[in-house]
Amino acid sequence: MRLIKVYANQPTFKTVLFNEKGPSFIVAKQKNNQNKEAGKTYNGVGKSLLIKIIHFCMGAKKDRYKSFCAELPGWEFSTEFYVQNKKYTAKRSTDNPSRIFLNGEDLAVSKFNEQLGKFLFDIPSNVANLSFRSLFPFFIRPDKNGYVKFNEASVSFNAYQAMLYNAFLLGLDVFLAQKKNELKKEKDRIKNLEKNFNSDTLLRDFFTGNKDVALTIIDIDEKIKKLEDNLKSFKVAGDYHDVQLEADQIENQLFDLNNNIILLQNNVSTIDKSLDIKVSNNKEELEQVYNEASIYFTESLTKTLDDLVCFYEKLMANRKKRLLEQRNKIATEINKKNLEVKKLQDELNKRMKYLGDHQALDVFVAISERSLELKSKRDNLRNYQTLLSEYKEKLREIEKSQIEESERAEKYLREIKTNINELRDYFRGLAKKFYPSSVAGLTIENNDGDNMQRYSIEAKVESDGSDGINNVKIFCYDMTLLFKGQNHSIDFLFHDSRLYDGIDERQKAELFRTIYQEFKNSNKQYIASVNQNQLNEIREYLDPNLYKNVIEDNIILVLTDDDVSGKLLGIQVDIED
Repeated sequence: MRLIKVYANQPTFKTVLFNEKGPSFIVAKQKNNQNKEAGKTYNGVGKSLLIKIIHFCMGAKKDRYKSFCAELPGWEFSTEFYVQNKKYTAKRSTDNPSRIFLNGEDLAVSKFNEQLGKFLFDIPSNVANLSFRSLFPFFIRPDKNGYVKFNEASVSFNAYQAMLYNAFLLGLDVFLAQKKNELKKEKDRIKNLEKNFNSDTLLRDFFTGNKDVALTIIDIDEKIKKLEDNLKSFKVAGDYHDVQLEADQIENQLFDLNNNIILLQNNVSTIDKSLDIKVSNNKEELEQVYNEASIYFTESLTKTLDDLVCFYEKLMANRKKRLLEQRNKIATEINKKNLEVKKLQDELNKRMKYLGDHQALDVFVAISERSLELKSKRDNLRNYQTLLSEYKEKLREIEKSQIEESERAEKYLREIKTNINELRDYFRGLAKKFYPSSVAGLTIENNDGDNMQRYSIEAKVESDGSDGINNVKIFCYDMTLLFKGQNHSIDFLFHDSRLYDGIDERQKAELFRTIYQEFKNSNKQYIASVNQNQLNEIREYLDPNLYKNVIEDNIILVLTDDDVSGKLLGIQVDIED
């Protein structure tokens, strides 16, 4: 794949026509190169915006272009490119960013990306995460986040994916990488399942080793057997509670009867005491009392006393008769109530015997439920025991497979040592141009750690303290992918001007000299946006003829901030994406 041009449907847009091969530079000139006005995402003239537009045409997610589409309604951008000498045009509009036209064919963005993936990358069908959009940024890093680490062209990667993308582009066996990832994920899944037992109230003690599962199961089995034996001999009384209620009622009646009997017996005792009282009715005694009182009794009074004594004797006889009759009546009532007590006591005894021989249905249900609860607990423990055994066995198998896969990877890397050395030496040769006295190279090693990384891929340049070491490392690595990488059909490399920031002027000059040397006899493109001040910095370090051949002859577009018409879009717009 080589880029031909980028254009838009608006007349103010500056069409960008790339050189067919070799370098192509988009130069940004600023009246005041110290101006860093807040809110200007693209540093004024639009050189970085060009990269964003290319990614827009090449299927980037529309969610990353919300402000872009909102601020540029009605715009259509097109990117022309070659794939194996066949010309293609990708057109995408801000009004309908969900669709892309590829040579006039209306495609969903996902379908477009799928098709470009088949055109440009030899992606195996059964390896996940590899796609056109995940790999394309390594040849045109989309934003400033892509210039932080040499092996991460986008911040959306996780560690495994970053390793996978780089392994694929370097020509390493991605199936080995995927296998280790799958084994590690399965191992982590099993460990997480085992860890989840810790949150189960039943299993927590067993998980932490405070209880023995096997012994606890035996103990629960014994309890279940006892309960089941009780249930077998259990006599259920459906009317248990009714009989119990009757017994309670009889007990209440007995209590009342016994209280009545006690009251009646108390009445008899009172009557007996009354009968025992002796009251004097002797006439001589009465006369003596009156004599002692010196009272003289006439004959008529004596006669009256005789009548009184006679009257009193009759009165006492009647009182005694009445008390005896009352006592007999109460005694009869007591006997009657005693018979009732005996009868009720017999009834109570019958019911209490019935209740003693039988149990209530709810008691039976409660025992049954307890038995079921214990069985459920036992089954859970048995399942835990089985699962734990299976998990441990599975973990042993995975760990065994991990060792075997690590051995396979070691053997594989030994077998392709020549290829690895070629990558290492190419990267090393580039890096040595910038840092001749530094140890440099691209190392690819087997990662046998307990992680998802099959390969440890490291671009190394032992710096002399230069601030631009990381940028040089990115440049050398990207060049390695372009010239020595595998599994792709991309023949261009596009760098933003931020790559050159922080690099020493002499090393920066060496970078452009390297570009000229590497691309002059190739069919590949090197495209870059460059600030004029960056070019001014290297002019004195390059031969004038070389400067002309490398820089001046390959400037394809100059953008300025003198006026909005000198900017890429030809209009003033602030885009925040």
